[in-house]
Amino acid sequence: MANGWKITAIIFIILFVAETAFIGWGAYLVQHEEENRAECYYEICKDYNNADYNIYRKDNVCYCYTDDFEIAKSEYLK
Repeated sequence: MANGWKITAIIFIILFVAETAFIGWGAYLVQHEEENRAECYYEICKDYNNADYNIYRKDNVCYCYTDDFEIAKSEYLK
């Protein structure tokens, strides 16, 4: 049973690397969505009073609204 600690150490190293990779991927996705939101609000819909880019919808569409909340413009974001 002298090699038990080596197996445990390898398992913990693998779990640590996997956890770090998932956290990094999550941070990348959040940054990408915030860039899309900024583009929607400050570039695409700058001439309108209201805009919507919901990070929880997966259609990646920016909607610009008139003062009466009617869709005036919509654009797909990558």
